[in-house]
Amino acid sequence: MSVNQAPADFPRIPVLLITGFLGSGKTTLVNRLLRMPAFERAAVVVNEYGEVSVDHRLVDVPRRRMRVVDSGCLCGHVHEEVASSLLDLHDRRASEPDARFDLALVETSGLADPVPIMQILLTDPAVSAKYELRSVITVADGVHGSRHLEEHLESVKQAAVADTLLISKTDIADTGVLDDLAARLAAINPGARQLGAAHGEVDAGAVLEGGSFCLSQRSAEARRWLNDKSYAATTPPRAADPSISTFALEYDGEITLPGLVLWMNLLAGFRGAGLLRVKGIVNVEGLPYAIQAVQTVISEPAPLAGWQDGDDRRSRLVFITRGMDVDEIRRTFAAFSFNAGRARRNLEIRPENYARFRETMELFRGTTARAIRHR
Repeated sequence: MSVNQAPADFPRIPVLLITGFLGSGKTTLVNRLLRMPAFERAAVVVNEYGEVSVDHRLVDVPRRRMRVVDSGCLCGHVHEEVASSLLDLHDRRASEPDARFDLALVETSGLADPVPIMQILLTDPAVSAKYELRSVITVADGVHGSRHLEEHLESVKQAAVADTLLISKTDIADTGVLDDLAARLAAINPGARQLGAAHGEVDAGAVLEGGSFCLSQRSAEARRWLNDKSYAATTPPRAADPSISTFALEYDGEITLPGLVLWMNLLAGFRGAGLLRVKGIVNVEGLPYAIQAVQTVISEPAPLAGWQDGDDRRSRLVFITRGMDVDEIRRTFAAFSFNAGRARRNLEIRPENYARFRETMELFRGTTARAIRHR
């Protein structure tokens, strides 16, 4: 029996590998899929990159159907840990009712090379006997994706090995920018289908359609990567780009709502070029909020159902940056206590007020940028 086959009475579980560069919208997509009937019994494996695990806290799936891989570094053994996680999930699937699943989603970190994970899903006898790599979905940032392709080899490789290219943030990106990105992606991987997503919304049927992942349909360059046996070997940890760094910061006190919004907008406005990604869970006046930002694109803070770590209510932020100093960012935390003269416990985030505040900050950023250019 081939390693890619399984007994007829034990059908293999389909796997969707979701990859894409930093901040492209992978976690948003995963959460949207998990809310759809076709994905309600899915398991999730999340590969994080940072000193403090955050991504798994933002994924809405029962903990018995989730595994977190390698939260500390970009390491050569990540694909092996993904395999171990999938096998562990499969072992528990038969014996624990609340751990049963019929589909698996694997979300890579934004700086990860997806090829080793693809290889182990396709060729490892233990894994491929239980799992079938159904699709590789690469999420391309509709706002920043073209620049990612120009500046980061990881982004190019992620696009080249996909059978589905999902362009995110179509609701906020200009039409010309989206057309340029679509053309670049088509040049890199003409055989891949392209889908669009706004706020992560996508047709579940379109995501699931098609058969097993077919290597022969990949580009020549992608096939070279997939067939390179060196990717199956463990390598020492190394940064994909020496100018890219990751660090985690914690904040013990409560953060005021105006202070959080002010801090995020100022950080993006003055340091956006080097802010590849910031993601975290913050204590906004006693309540947990998820925050995300990619360069100058800031998501509205989203309330979480509750604290998952008992009495630990520290704010935890993970940064992936280029050319930014950790102490410089830490000094900006002084903005957290800003309260804008309103009652301390006025914690309701009104979308119209948030949008108005952002419009004001955009004007401020534009004025500042013009002043710098004219110095």
